[in-house]
Amino acid sequence: MSRTEPLARTLHDVGLAAWFGGSLMGVTGLNGALDAVGDPAERERLAGAGWGRWGRIGSAAMATHLLGGAGLLVRDVARARREPAAATAAVSRAALTGAALAATAYAGALGRRAGSEAPAGAGPAAPEPALARRIRAVEWAVPALTGAAVVVGAVRGR
Repeated sequence: MSRTEPLARTLHDVGLAAWFGGSLMGVTGLNGALDAVGDPAERERLAGAGWGRWGRIGSAAMATHLLGGAGLLVRDVARARREPAAATAAVSRAALTGAALAATAYAGALGRRAGSEAPAGAGPAAPEPALARRIRAVEWAVPALTGAAVVVGAVRGR
């Protein structure tokens, strides 16, 4: 084990754990609590505020995960030459991470779009039902994908 591997593994795993946990808390805790808010405009305002605060932490978690992953990738290249299963796991983790990054970016874009649908000066309004369904689906995709990445890492003992 190289001297940098424990640091890379820590950054990778802690970043992924924060990304997974935060996104799961958002879709269950934040969105669940918002369902109790009767006024659609207030619900949208609170959703924007809550997800906006998570956005900074989530971005740091993703960056930490990617930084650690880059360090582990160097080790995985050599390991993949010796162990074909390691190559499969590395490709699986990379694909899941890429999909989770895309889902996170798409969820953010949809959330910003929902927040900008209100007429100028009117404050936030509830998004159109089709947009709201799309937002909910993609918000659930993030913890599903990051959770799958955690499982792949655990199965491979990494």
